[in-house]
Amino acid sequence: MAKTGMIIVSHSEEIANGVVKLASEMSGDNVVFKAAGGTGDGRLGTSAMTVLKAIEELADCKSILLYCDLGSSVLSSETAIDMVDKVALKAKCHIVDAPLVEGAFFGAVEAAASDDVQKIISESDHARNLHKN
Repeated sequence: MAKTGMIIVSHSEEIANGVVKLASEMSGDNVVFKAAGGTGDGRLGTSAMTVLKAIEELADCKSILLYCDLGSSVLSSETAIDMVDKVALKAKCHIVDAPLVEGAFFGAVEAAASDDVQKIISESDHARNLHKN
């Protein structure tokens, strides 16, 4: 089974690192995580260049899933994907429309058992229906 890459894009470096820590506990060796949180200089915000660097570091993965927290993290992720030079690498990138923490967690669990990107995205999407009461 090929490895799946997951990038956690958050306005907070600490949140991105925390989600990576949580989700990686469930994935074993089948998933490679990268945190892309904050602006790169310690401030809150997002950076397309930080996301692009994470994408490039995961180039050997079968697929690269980007989990985002808020609006501009999606914009930074879209911009980073647009900046990818290699067509094959760009095609591997998927922004997952799921809640950040729960979606990455559910996706990591699925990616531990399967490298089918559509199954992983679908399982991540199921996190949207998680009720906490």
